[in-house]
Parts: sequence; structure tokens; C-alpha cells
Amino acid sequence: MFYRVLILFFLFSHVLSQTDYDDYNDSVNCFEIGDYVCSKIGFDNFLNKNIYATGAVYENAQFYLFLSALRLYHKDTERLFDKFLRLYPLSNRIDDAHFYMGEYFFERKKYSKVVNILAPINIYQIDNKDYALFYLGYSAYKENKYDLAKSCFFELINSFDSTFKDDAIYYNSCMLVDEALLDDALLGFSMLKSSSKYVDKIPYYLATIMFSQGKFKEIDYYLDVILNNKMIHKYDELVLLYAKSLYNLNNYDKSIVYFEESKSLNDTLNNLDLYQIGTAYHAKGLYGFAINHLNKITTNNDSITQYALYYLADSYIHTNNRHEAMNAFRSASLVDYDTIIQHDAYYRFALLTYEQNSPLYDAKVYLQDFVDKFPNSIHLDEVYTCLANLYLNTSDYNQAILVLEQSDLGNASLKSQYQKITFHKGVQLYNDGNFLDAINYFNKSIKIYNNSNLLNQSYYWLGESYYNLNMFNRSLESYKEVLQGDYYNKSLYSQGYCYMKLDDYYNAIKQFKYISNNETDSTVLHDIYVRIGDGYFKLMNYQFAVDFYTKAIELNGFQGDYAVYKKSTSLVLLEDYNLAIESFNNLINNFNLSNYIDDAIYDLGNVHILAKNYNLAISTFRILIEEFPNSIFYSSSHVKIGLVYYMQQKDIDAIDVFKKIVLQFPSTNVAQEALNMIKNIYSENGEVNMFLDFISTLEHDYTKSELDSSMYYSAELQYIQSSYQNAINGFNSYLDYYPNGLFYIESNYFLSKSYQNIGDFKNAIQILNSVVNDKEHKYTVDALLELSRMSFKIENYISSEGYFRQLINMSPTLDIKKEAIIGLLESKYNLYKYSDLSAYITDSVECESFSGKDFNRLKYLQAYSLFKMDKQSEALSEFNWLILNSEGELRAESSYYISLIYYYKEDYDNCEEMVFKLIKEFPNYNIWINKSLLILAKNYIAQEDFFQAEHVLGQLFKSCNDPLIIEEMTNLKMAYFPESKIDTLIKLK
Repeated sequence: MFYRVLILFFLFSHVLSQTDYDDYNDSVNCFEIGDYVCSKIGFDNFLNKNIYATGAVYENAQFYLFLSALRLYHKDTERLFDKFLRLYPLSNRIDDAHFYMGEYFFERKKYSKVVNILAPINIYQIDNKDYALFYLGYSAYKENKYDLAKSCFFELINSFDSTFKDDAIYYNSCMLVDEALLDDALLGFSMLKSSSKYVDKIPYYLATIMFSQGKFKEIDYYLDVILNNKMIHKYDELVLLYAKSLYNLNNYDKSIVYFEESKSLNDTLNNLDLYQIGTAYHAKGLYGFAINHLNKITTNNDSITQYALYYLADSYIHTNNRHEAMNAFRSASLVDYDTIIQHDAYYRFALLTYEQNSPLYDAKVYLQDFVDKFPNSIHLDEVYTCLANLYLNTSDYNQAILVLEQSDLGNASLKSQYQKITFHKGVQLYNDGNFLDAINYFNKSIKIYNNSNLLNQSYYWLGESYYNLNMFNRSLESYKEVLQGDYYNKSLYSQGYCYMKLDDYYNAIKQFKYISNNETDSTVLHDIYVRIGDGYFKLMNYQFAVDFYTKAIELNGFQGDYAVYKKSTSLVLLEDYNLAIESFNNLINNFNLSNYIDDAIYDLGNVHILAKNYNLAISTFRILIEEFPNSIFYSSSHVKIGLVYYMQQKDIDAIDVFKKIVLQFPSTNVAQEALNMIKNIYSENGEVNMFLDFISTLEHDYTKSELDSSMYYSAELQYIQSSYQNAINGFNSYLDYYPNGLFYIESNYFLSKSYQNIGDFKNAIQILNSVVNDKEHKYTVDALLELSRMSFKIENYISSEGYFRQLINMSPTLDIKKEAIIGLLESKYNLYKYSDLSAYITDSVECESFSGKDFNRLKYLQAYSLFKMDKQSEALSEFNWLILNSEGELRAESSYYISLIYYYKEDYDNCEEMVFKLIKEFPNYNIWINKSLLILAKNYIAQEDFFQAEHVLGQLFKSCNDPLIIEEMTNLKMAYFPESKIDTLIKLK
């Protein structure tokens, strides 16, 4: 090129002055020796002296000025290039100028300008054609103009001696990779295996292409040798590529080795790398290592995240970190990439919430959500079973039944669950006294006909429900379906009672006798003998009645006084007066606290009359009068004494007694009876005038008595017709007219009942007080019972305590006595008389007389009283019994007190365990949940676990609205967390 310049110089030198020649020549020499600063200055001065000159020499000067600036990388290079093109557009140096400018831009990595400079020229006319082709091809490659780049590289690839042949093959292959023409790219890179320039780079590209083509075995053969050279290009990436290839070949042992080497060469691993090394460890059973990699994956909504979380959860399962597994399965189920994994992850998560009793997750919510999200899941039956079990354990039978009915009871396990839960729901309703609904659920349980033990229990309690509804025939049918098990004998026993209620005494006796042959419990046997005696008594077979009452008496049961009394009565009816007298005396002497004492004394007097032991009869009636002034038989005993005198023909004594009765019991039926006897005696003796004289001393008018009766019966009719306000008006009018009338007692009693029926308890109680405070009569017990109930209802516990105590001593039946005992204890409970309450239960209550809810209530009152008396160990025993033998709120409350006792005893582990058990089993009883969580917070504080305590309090502040609990929580917060903002990281249910 420079030779051509010199020729042109000589051709045109004749037009230059010697000075110009010297300047130009000096500039050329400077350029020749590479002193581009000198040449640039020289050419610039030369051209400035001849600013308007033209010709070849000036063209050359302008060209070399541009080249000098280019060699110096001066900022005016582009300007001088553009000036040359503008001044000499037809110069044969145009292509050379473009080449040099293209080279200039290429060196400066301005590839877009290279393409713009070199693409328009005819490269084949340039001496440096290969350079120009490479510069243009590489620049086009960098600018993603692959067609132009390929054209340039094609020329170089097909050249035999081009310096850039290997480069062209290399970059052309790179473009083929980008265009996914992997086979062609692989062929191209393979051509460079022996290239000294690319020998180290080629393994990476060859391996990458084979990996993209899934040729993992070929990579294994190829890289197994290549990687012995750690100096190879991108060794670290090849190690990772090899590890991934081995992973895809399921060669996990070897892949783990290379994954670990890759980790030592790279600071970071992406999600896919972490996933593959983690699952490789998982596949080899190295779950701890798997966890260390899988738990580092950043969460995205993609398949890698979902699969990684799933295998992470499974690894946690294998390392027995089940709570962590729950979190991982939960996270995997929230990624909606792979629905199969999503389903299985959710299933395993839901199952873990059921198994682990975690306070973080409400198992019921997630199991139900699984059912809703995956209604066709193969796990549906299992999930339904778990869900039903949860509701069963928390006594939420309604939800359990609803869940199982949604499942269509498709297998034996679900049917078994349904049978069990409907049975327990029936029992719950039965215990609540809702017998009609209980019958519905017992029938549902029976229809499954799966578990024979439950079937028998269901029939038994079905019978009990019908019994309580007085549907004795239906009850009998149900009892007869109980064929085996623990309830078989109970059902036979209950059948006997049904027959008694149906007045079928023959079958009742037969049934009770059959049971007695195998019964070993003396308490039950005692009752059986009493009932057989009652049956014979009703059939008027009094001798057999005596025999069985005697058997009952010999067992010393709780109905001993009743049995003696009925035996005595039977002996009277057998006219065996001597034995009857002996039996009545037995009752009077040995059962001094019996409610039948005054009955026995009165009947004994009557027996003495029958036996014609008149003096003994009189003395017996006098005992009743003297010792039982409030007895219902008090006034009648006076009449009996008068009658005995009359039978002894002691008319004067008889008249004296009857006159005293009239005066002592004015305006009563007894007085009327006595008047009639006085009239009869005087008439028999022909002394009617003496009767008239006696009558004249009394305020007695037979006509007035008739009006008295008429007015009373009118008011009574209003009461019977439930016209209570009219009845009140009627009875008040009667008492105004006849304040001491024949029906004084009856009017007051039914007046109080009328007030009670309209809700006026104040007046009802006031009137009943007057009824009760009168001498004992036929309404005394009923009045006391009503008075006790009303006083308790209006929270007048002092009065109810007294009335119930009085009622206990006067109760004619066991049922009334049991109600009175419970009422007395409840009154003491509300009066905070815990010591009295506990002592009374221990010393005075025959607990075997109680059953069901009443017995559980006795146990609770005892447990709570012991707790309040600081007898913690004894209270703990009683509350534990209640947990095992009660349902619903009573069981929840008992659980709370057990946790509280454990807290007081500083048994913090058991306290925490009981609280979480309560949370799981009784989620619907918020008051006890909140109270227990407060205890849990205190429990954590006592152990100095302030983190947990703070968060438990945070949960309580969010959910509790009980002012007492909030006040106590606030005090705890101020004492232990004064600067904190209460929040929670856990979700306690």
C-alpha cells in the first residue's frame, strides 16, 4: 500500500515546491517509522498551506492524515474519515479507508459501526480481505445479524489458509447453537478438537450441546476423561454439567461427588442446582443433606419450587421433624404448577395436621378444605375418617355426622365411624334430656348394623329414651333387641321396669326373677328384690311380696326402710298382725331417719286396732302426736284415738277427744269428721240436745260450709282450665270470705301455683311460706318442693338451702329426695360453702342412688369444692374422673381445672399438655379455651419462656372479649412486656 503512495508522489512531484516536497516527504517518513504524532502534524501543516490545492498528492496527504489520527486514536479520527470521503468520493482508497475505519471501530468493540462501515464495500478488492471478513462477520455476530455473519464466516471457513478459519468455525457454531441447530453446531465444534486456539474451549460447548440433546451417556464417556484436566476452559461449569448429567442417569452417588465439587468452585447455586443435589441426597436416603440443600431454594410459583418443597417435606418426615414437614407440604400444596404434586402434598399436609395436634394449624379446616378442593381424591375416605375422628374427639358430633353423610359412607371404615358418632350424638342428646332427638340418632346408628357392641348399646339407650318419654311399649321393643354384651343384663333389668310401668306385673316379676339368678351386684339385687316385692304386692300376692321384701331387707340396700314398710303393709293385708306389728317396730326402731317413720307409727296404730290392742293403739297414736307434730297424720291420729275410745264404748272419752279436735282444727275436714262422730254418739245415746248445745258454742253453719265449698271449687275450676289470673282472683276472694275455711290449705297452695304459672314468684313464695309453715298436710311436700325450686331460680340461695334441707327430711319418694339433695348442694355451692358442701357429699349422700348427669354433677361439686379448699391432689383425682366419664362443657371445664392445678403444682409440662389437649378436643368452648390460654401464658412465664408467653397473650388479645380475662392479660403484659406490641406468630385454636 505504501509503495503505491510513493509512486503517486513521484508522478505529481513536479507540481510541488521544494519546501512542500520536504514537508510532505518528512511526514511520509514519520508515518513509515510509526511516529504518528509527527506524521499527523506534518500532514496537517502541509494541507493547511495548500488549503485549496487538489491532486493525487493532496488526496494522499488527506488519507494519511486520517490514518495518523486513527493510529493515535484521536477523537478527530471520525471527522477526518468523513472529510476524506467527502473530498474524494471517487478515490480508489475509499475501500481501504472503510477497512481501516472498520478495524478502528472493531478494536474499540463498536460492532454496530463496524457493520455499517464494512457492509457496503467490496471486501474482495481489499488486500486484507480475511481481516475485513472476520471483522464484519464477528461484528455482525455480536449484533445478532446472523445471516451477514454466516456469509462472512462461510468465506473464511472454506478458505484453505485463512488465519481466521478456526475463529469462523467457532463463532459460526455458536450461532448454530443459538439457532438450536445443535447437530450442525456439534459438527462445527468437533472440527476444532485439534485447534490449538480452541482445544480448551471446545469441551464445554460439546458437552453443553450434548446435554441439551439429552445425550447424558455420551457426556459421561466424554467428560470422565476430560475433567482430569482442571485447567480446561469453564472447568467449574463442566463439573456442574457432568453432575447434572449423572443425575439424569440416576447415578446419584457419582453425581453427588461432582455436585459437591461444583459447590466448592461456585459461590452460589441456582434453584435447579439445589433441587438436583437435594433430591440426589434424598434418593440415597441421606435426608439431612437433602434438607440442607432443598431448604435453601427461593420460593417461586414453578415446578422446581413445588417439587423441592415436596421432597423437603418428605425428608423432614424421614428425620422425624413432622412439624417442619407440615410447613413444607403446605407450601408445596400452594404452588399450582403440578396438580398431582399439589394434591399429594395437600393430602400429606392435612394428614399431618390431624396426626400432630399442632396449634399452628386447625386440622378440621384443612381436612375439610382438602375435601372441597379434591372431591374425587383416592384419599377421600381416609380424610373423611380423620375429619370425623376430630369432630368425635371434640364432641362436635353434628359436624362429624355432616362430614360422614357427605362421604356417602362408601366403605366399612366410614360406616363404622358413622355408627360410632351417631351413637355418641344420641348419648349427648340423652344426657341433655332431649330424648326425641336422641331417638333419631340412635336409630341412625342402628341402621348401619356394623359394630355389634355399638348396636347393642344403641338399642339400650334407645330404650332408655323411650322410657323417659313414657313410651314404655316402644322402650320394651328396643330393650329386647339388646342381645349380648355389657348392656344385655341392663336391658333385662330395664325391661322389668317397663313391665312395671305398663302394670304388667306378671311379666315384670318374671323378668326380675330371671335377672336375679345371675346378678352379683348386691345393690342391683337389692333393687330387684324390692321391685319383685312391689309386683307381687300389686298382684295382691302378699305372701310372696313379704318373701321378696325380706330378701331385699337382708341385703341392707338403700331402699331398706321402704322394703320394711311395704313388708309390714303386706303382713297387715295377710292379717298376720303380730308379724306386722313386729315389722313396723323394726322400721321405727332401726330406721330413725326414714321418711316412713310417721307412716309406720300411724299404720302400727291401725294394726293394733285390727288386733284389738286398743290401749297399744292409743299409746302409738299418742307417740305420733307428741313426736311428729308436723306429720300429715297428726290430726288423723287424734281422730283415731277418739275412734278407739268409741270402739271401747268409752263415749265420754271419745266425745272429749272429738270436741278437742273440733276446737284445735277448726274449719278442716278433720273437724267436720269429728263433729259427725260427736253427733252420732249423742244420737246413739239419745242426747241430741247436747250436740245442739255444743254446736251453739261454735261458729259453725252447715249452709255456710256449703257456700264455702262452692266458692272454692269455682276457683279450682279456673285453675284446672289454666285461667290462672281468674284462679288468683277466685282463691283470693275465697280466702277473704273464709280466711279459716274448709279449704284454707288447698286455696293457698293452688293460689301460689297460679302465681308461679304467671311468673310472679314473689307472691308465690310468700303464699307457699304460709302453706309450709302450717302443720303438715297433704300439700306440705309439694309446697316445699316448689318453694325450694323457686327460691333457687330467683337466686335466693339462703332460703333454697333451708327449704331443700327441710325437703330431704320429708321426701316421700327417692326421686324427690335426690332432687332435694342436689338442690341443697347447689345452694351451698352458690353460697360458697365449699367445706360444708364437700363434707355433706362425703358423709350424707348415698352416691349409688344417683346416676347419669346427677352423679356427674355431684362429682363436679365435690371436685370444685376440694379445689377451692386447696386440696389440690384430691381435686385432681375428681376432675380426672370427670374427664373420663363426662362429655361436652363439663369435660372442657374439668380439663381447665386440671391444667390450673398442674400450674399451681409447678408441673409445667403436664399443664401445657392439658391446655393443648383442651384446645384440640373442645374448640367450641371459647370461655374454657381462653381461660386455658391465659394459664398457658402464665405457664410459659413461670418457665421464663417469654417469647412463647408474649405470643400466646397476643392471640388472646385478638380473640377474647371477656373483661376479666382481658384485665388479667393486661396486668401480665404490663408486668412482663411493657414495651412490646402484642402480636403473634402462632395460630392457637
